[in-house]
Amino acid sequence: MMMMGYGFGGPLSWLGMGFGMVIHLAFAMLIIMATIWMFKAVFRGGYREEKQTGAIEILKERYAKGEITNEEYQFMKRELE
Repeated sequence: MMMMGYGFGGPLSWLGMGFGMVIHLAFAMLIIMATIWMFKAVFRGGYREEKQTGAIEILKERYAKGEITNEEYQFMKRELE
């Protein structure tokens, strides 16, 4: 007597294996993305300092080009620090 649908010869054996691999890869990618998101959330403070430094550099360039006065420069610099 031969049973159908059991063991390696089931009707969805290869399809089920492929679907299982896709689900496992998607779950692994979800874990990796969550880890990256958490890492960025924890260490986000360092990025703010870089942006501030960039803003001060832009302010210095504008002052050097004569686009703003000394009073405007001093005021904006205090605001950024």
